[in-house]
Amino acid sequence: MKAAVYHAPYNVTGEEVEKPQAGPGEILVKMKACGICGSDLHTYRLGLFQDEITKAVPQGRIPGHEFAGDVVEVGAGVDGIAVGDRVMALAAGGMADYVVVTPAVLNFTVYKLPPEVSYEEAATLEPLATSLHCAKLGTPANGEQVVVFGAGIIGLGIIQCLKALGVDLKKLIVADVADNRLALAKKLGATDVINVRTTDFVEKVTEMVGSAPLMLVPTQTTPLVDLVYDAVGYIKDNPAPPALEQALNVTREWGRVVVVGVYEGPVTMDPMAMVAKQIKIQGSYAYNIPDELAEGLELIRAKKVDRNALITHTFPLEKAKEAFETQANAGASVKVIFKT
Repeated sequence: MKAAVYHAPYNVTGEEVEKPQAGPGEILVKMKACGICGSDLHTYRLGLFQDEITKAVPQGRIPGHEFAGDVVEVGAGVDGIAVGDRVMALAAGGMADYVVVTPAVLNFTVYKLPPEVSYEEAATLEPLATSLHCAKLGTPANGEQVVVFGAGIIGLGIIQCLKALGVDLKKLIVADVADNRLALAKKLGATDVINVRTTDFVEKVTEMVGSAPLMLVPTQTTPLVDLVYDAVGYIKDNPAPPALEQALNVTREWGRVVVVGVYEGPVTMDPMAMVAKQIKIQGSYAYNIPDELAEGLELIRAKKVDRNALITHTFPLEKAKEAFETQANAGASVKVIFKT
């Protein structure tokens, strides 16, 4: 079968590998669509997270954990799943013609797709659930002023979830370095966008949301952002201050910052804004199983989120290198998926 195989940083090839079979407690899925995740890019660029999100084969490691397809084999002891079911599943090695899911547990590691949900949309369910989890952890409220740092698949998904959850925000500001992604953020419902590469972020946000003196240090002021979602984390080759430091600088007293972006290494930053403004920082990782996967699937089925709008490129497995390079180019893509 064909697969995308990771060998070393910046070395991913499309090649033939042995087709697996489903054993007891497992199913075999014929992959129809599989997305390239931000975590996959961390593997591609730096070799990170290989044990967690890739599957070892003799040739190297197969990435991919955001996929959907058809069940073609069902192992002994699997309940509620049949050959021919259209499913989204949680497993590593999704960038291949066939993927083993182990253990195969309905509504835990395997989710049947409603007829209204395409394979391509289903391949974006896992990141949508991540966005949904993050959005809810921020406890957004009507009338608040919110900033989303990062307009990749997770940040854009946060925008979609805030809209789908019915939160009536006063401001929803999105910051990124890529104009194409900012344009999509505006289309999805952002009230304002900021290119942090060409604009002074703190100055621009302050202009948008206003400012007020600190209660205990009235000679100092703070922008009046109630909540920031950091969907950037830390990228080693980015010389700018960590997004978290910039988030703290624009958050009001007693405000909240939710961090969902992955960190590629330790960072050096000034946390004094957090201390002086008594800001709450909340980490966000993945999603609650099965609730938020099921909730995300229903959002797609009910057309409360448009996941097709985020898919900018599709590639066959033979063009694995080109697909990863396209996903790594934020100025040219949003979501890249493999299709078979």
